[in-house]
Amino acid sequence: MANDNIQGVKQIKNTTLDARYVFIAPPNFEALESRLRGRGTEKEESIQKRLQQARAELEYSKVEGVHDKIIVNDDKQKAFEELNEFVFGKE
Repeated sequence: MANDNIQGVKQIKNTTLDARYVFIAPPNFEALESRLRGRGTEKEESIQKRLQQARAELEYSKVEGVHDKIIVNDDKQKAFEELNEFVFGKE
């Protein structure tokens, strides 16, 4: 699925759409894993799949020019305000 998400971004970039690209990132990989496990809603196989997808997406997000903005979700309110500002130009 991560590859599908990455391919989706690439496909949209090859169109005439005037899109802006934002990536919401976890503060670090360990925090992401902790959040997924802390929910207690998924089996280990599913968690491993999601972590594998996330690892690929996080690597792709580091490619220069892929995203217009990367928001680190280490504080929910701050991340929301950054996203709101990016999308609507206001806080």
